Amino acid sequence: MRAVYTSILGLIALFCSCTPSTRYIIEGTTAKADGEHYYLFKGYELVDSALISDGKYRFEGEIDSLVPTRNIGSTNLSDRWEMTRFTPIILEAGTIRVAEDDKSITGGLVVSGTKGNEAIRDFALKGWEIQQRGEFVFNIEQKKALAEEYNELVTKTITKNLNNFASLFLLSASGDRFTDSQKAEFLDRLSPAMKRTTAAEMLREEIETNN
Repeated sequence: MRAVYTSILGLIALFCSCTPSTRYIIEGTTAKADGEHYYLFKGYELVDSALISDGKYRFEGEIDSLVPTRNIGSTNLSDRWEMTRFTPIILEAGTIRVAEDDKSITGGLVVSGTKGNEAIRDFALKGWEIQQRGEFVFNIEQKKALAEEYNELVTKTITKNLNNFASLFLLSASGDRFTDSQKAEFLDRLSPAMKRTTAAEMLREEIETNN
């Protein structure tokens, strides 16, 4: 009996290790006063709030495979239309950490802790550096070279993150940077798990509709 019980426990552990988590956790630190809130938005629609206690707040919920990106902010924009700390955040399995930094280029917030969010943070920093270099460049050839460098950064970031939502986030936000055939090629290279997401299926349907 003990051997059978041990085998059952082993199967449960194996099943749990192979079943991907569908929940996210966001843990944040803030200088805002206790009793105030941080907020999650879908676009500009308020969808969740978290009470601040001891300089910390926490969100937890199910990952939305349709729109796995939210905006996180320190102001309830539905009540007061002002931009304080406000930045995109990818909902993915694991613990996502959010810290305030007024020097951050990403809305005064630094998002880390999961692969997709760290990829977007790294992309934003490198992209900002390219844009800063081009601020006082007026030579057409130099501007063209900087634009090509930025396009290479987008392509490289997508290619390195075909197994998480950072790739779909950038593809969805790329506009006309890529042709529909190029977008389709990226979708074909996604990991099996990412191909099955509603976000990937919708992007493919959009491409097929355009053609």
